[in-house]
Amino acid sequence: MSTKYNHFAKELDAAFRTARSEYAAVYDELAKVKENASAAGLDAVKKQIATLQLQEAEKKMRQETGRIWSVFDAKAAELRSALEKEVQTSNLADPSAIDSNAVELMKTGVLTVDDYFGFADRYDGNPTMLKLIGHYAKEAADSAGDRKDKVALTVLAQDCAKGAGPTLKAWDSMMTAANYCSGRGGSGNRRPTPGVTLSMGEWWEQLSGEIVENF
Repeated sequence: MSTKYNHFAKELDAAFRTARSEYAAVYDELAKVKENASAAGLDAVKKQIATLQLQEAEKKMRQETGRIWSVFDAKAAELRSALEKEVQTSNLADPSAIDSNAVELMKTGVLTVDDYFGFADRYDGNPTMLKLIGHYAKEAADSAGDRKDKVALTVLAQDCAKGAGPTLKAWDSMMTAANYCSGRGGSGNRRPTPGVTLSMGEWWEQLSGEIVENF
């Protein structure tokens, strides 16, 4: 089920599709120039012309690759910033939104890491409860003996601190998919080869479709 924030995911989806389409067009142009270069034969003049055209096409490919994904990254950053602000604006504490039973359960200190994450998912649309979950998750992290539990609870507390909960985490997961599908790896920093980028781009709908639809 989509939420009031779904339009952000739809805009990111549209931006990725645009970038992918532009990249494919430049790639196809380079492929045609390479094909022409291979067909130049032994004629010295034709070979020289073909070589110059290939060099120019490869230069354009590098330039356009940088431009296309820089534009996409800027749009993605703009959307995330706007999403975060909108989430924060909607996250004013509301006493009537408190689930007293859940709060009393968190006060006991008996909840596991999975319990806290389950609460965060359950109350994703309730910023007041997310803030309380973040508060008690931080207390649990401070007293946790297991290092992995401490780290997991600390991260959850930070995510819930502004009442954002899984919303921004879902966005970041979508961005990881976008980075992979642009051929640049999960961090978006890997320098891709044209063929890899083109191939990875075809996975976008499969990797992001459900996230976009339900965001």
